[in-house]
Amino acid sequence: MCVTTPVCAAYQRLRSGSIAAIAALVLLSYPSVSRAQGGKVSSDINDYICSKLDDFTGVMKVVAHDDEAGGKINKDFPMIYQLKGDVKVQYKEENHLRLDARLKTANVIFIVNGTKQVVLAKSIGLHTVNDLGPNPGKRKTLLDVGMVSKGYLSYSNVEFKGAVNYQGVMCGKFKMWYKDKTDTSFRLVWIDPKTKITLKREDYSQLGKLNATYTYMNPVEIVPGIWFPSHVAAANNQGQKAGELSYNDVKVNQGISEEVFSPK
Repeated sequence: MCVTTPVCAAYQRLRSGSIAAIAALVLLSYPSVSRAQGGKVSSDINDYICSKLDDFTGVMKVVAHDDEAGGKINKDFPMIYQLKGDVKVQYKEENHLRLDARLKTANVIFIVNGTKQVVLAKSIGLHTVNDLGPNPGKRKTLLDVGMVSKGYLSYSNVEFKGAVNYQGVMCGKFKMWYKDKTDTSFRLVWIDPKTKITLKREDYSQLGKLNATYTYMNPVEIVPGIWFPSHVAAANNQGQKAGELSYNDVKVNQGISEEVFSPK
């Protein structure tokens, strides 16, 4: 999901790729759903869509990290843990993301608006705009925060892999891959049909190799029918814990303006 485009001239260790990696990880934790009738686990992915959520805001904090373990996921993974204090996250369907954060000595704004990526740090004279192109793997979607949306399904294939007990919860297990055959990566997800939270997600590379595992923990019902995990943990393909993030002060359906994702 990350794009590695150096932005370094104004600030040696600040790169758009690093911020993009942050975005993909931030969008690693949120959700909502309804258990199939009769207590059965549905094989229809449409029963797991988070249809009530249009946008959300929240505050993210770093809880723990291991840079060496994270580097085995990808080289930019540890960059997220350079963020200081509270990170304000704003997301709007479809493919609109904004992070307001502090990275090292600079206040940084990262925005994804469709296929456009913007990194802005006024204090160091940084303002870059990059085109992410048509690759679906570079999009920022609700799946990054643990939810399935209609928009994501419009360019993805899905296969039901069965009803699976994950930590005492009967989940629908699905394989997801892009309709665009130029990207052969895929994901396995374990979705709780009651909360519509993806309790576990495994990401596989285009070579079919496990790259990372994400778990979504301690869900909270923000409003009736919409749940968000309060903690998200990532592990590399060797099972080593790479990091954990917490989320609080989550609000949904705030009617976020399009202007938020169009910085001047």
